Amino acid sequence: MPQLELTDRELIVHLGKWEQMLAMHPGVRVPLNQVRGVTEDQGFGGPGGWNLGLRVPGTHIPFVAAAGTFLKGGDRQFVCTRRRLQTIVIELANNEWTRLVIGVRDARAEAARLNAAVARL
Repeated sequence: MPQLELTDRELIVHLGKWEQMLAMHPGVRVPLNQVRGVTEDQGFGGPGGWNLGLRVPGTHIPFVAAAGTFLKGGDRQFVCTRRRLQTIVIELANNEWTRLVIGVRDARAEAARLNAAVARL
């Protein structure tokens, strides 16, 4: 499961070795001032992926796992989630990704924690 770390200035998404292989990416670092907001999954499809878009590169095993970069409607999103995890959507501004779609154990708590950190800026 991806681990989210907050520093005073950054949100860091740490991926385990297996997740790095699936995503074909080592992880993500985003300045907190680029985070517009965090919500619980609102129809991005999670690992079902019917709404994730075109995978370039990454891994998508329907209803099991999705990891990597996905293009959807001109937006570039980084996805790392799997079955049995809840999903949060982190909207970004002025970043190489439009959003991060990340699997967590408790989406409501994680969204509240990240939104509180962004609000403190």
